[in-house]
Amino acid sequence: MEALGLQDVSEPTAETVVSLGALAELTGFPVDYIKRELLLDGEIEEEMTIEELRKKVLAYLDSSF
Repeated sequence: MEALGLQDVSEPTAETVVSLGALAELTGFPVDYIKRELLLDGEIEEEMTIEELRKKVLAYLDSSF
C-alpha cells in the first residue's frame, strides 16, 4: 500500500476516519460525485468513519441492483 501513498494501517477500526478528498483521489472520482452517489448531498462533512462509509456504500449497492 505504500506505493499508493497510503499509511500502513493493519486493521481499520469502526472509528477510523476516511477523508472524502482522499477517497476521491484514490478512486479517481470527484468528491461531488461520491457525495451524490452515496446520498451525502446535504451533508457538509468531508470526513466519515469507516463504519459510516461501509453503510453508505452498502445502501448504494442495494439500491443499484
